[in-house]
Amino acid sequence: MGTPVLSPEWMKSYAELWNTTDATREGLKKLSMVVEYRLAENESRAGQIQVNAGEVVRAGAPAEGVKPDFVLTAKVETWQRLGQGDLPAATAMVTRKVKFRGSMSVALANLPGLEAAMKMFGQIDDTDWSVD
Repeated sequence: MGTPVLSPEWMKSYAELWNTTDATREGLKKLSMVVEYRLAENESRAGQIQVNAGEVVRAGAPAEGVKPDFVLTAKVETWQRLGQGDLPAATAMVTRKVKFRGSMSVALANLPGLEAAMKMFGQIDDTDWSVD
């Protein structure tokens, strides 16, 4: 069995990938933020990353008392389609397939990095997509 999507272990793999991908690390180097990802089918399944100047410095379960700057919630199927590149991030947000909370102007100004971050959902080896 694989690593459950958005679990603390999965988020650590996501952070490693983020930090070794130019499109996220360099593309978002002007940003420092906390991003929280959630599953629409089970919002208690959530992962959080803290980004400092484009580099993930903390990844895992949402930290108590840490308010995310951005919260992205979507169904498993949507995360999979984003990860496969079948659904562009901007389309997903505009059509509300990804419920987005945070500064839309910041997100749109950094769209290439956001696209890369969402495509990484499909690049974590051995992801278990079950919702449980």
